[in-house]
Amino acid sequence: MQNSGTDIDKLVRLLGGWPPHFDDVEKAHGESLLRYLKRDGLVDEPVFGQVVRYAVHRAAFDRLSVLIVDEGFEAMEGNFLSGLSQQRAFHENRLAALEKELLGTPYVRAKNGQATQTSFMDLLGDPAPSGGGKVTPFKPLTRKAGRG
Repeated sequence: MQNSGTDIDKLVRLLGGWPPHFDDVEKAHGESLLRYLKRDGLVDEPVFGQVVRYAVHRAAFDRLSVLIVDEGFEAMEGNFLSGLSQQRAFHENRLAALEKELLGTPYVRAKNGQATQTSFMDLLGDPAPSGGGKVTPFKPLTRKAGRG
């Protein structure tokens, strides 16, 4: 079995390599995400750009988290977040958006044209396979007259 580290290194070289300012922390975050995306067959140049941005924000989030723990508090006077906590919240929001795009459900990927997936709503107009009729949309149950 080949070493997965060399496979990821080869993939990174094919995609243009890590930016020069990356250190081991950013590379580790990027490589872990690339392993997952490679396994699912979802890696190309635009996705690699998102992985790079993810790695930058994840490393910054981790660094700020350590500083906040050392600082010993998150709230300042008047219940406002400290400057470090505000910076960490920014990176957390960016991470959530990137994770949603990169690790979306199969439905989200299909909606973006990344995979084929049939939708239930697309099948409503097609005839049923056995009876030749049409699938009817869901109708809520109604009470019969006289019951109460």
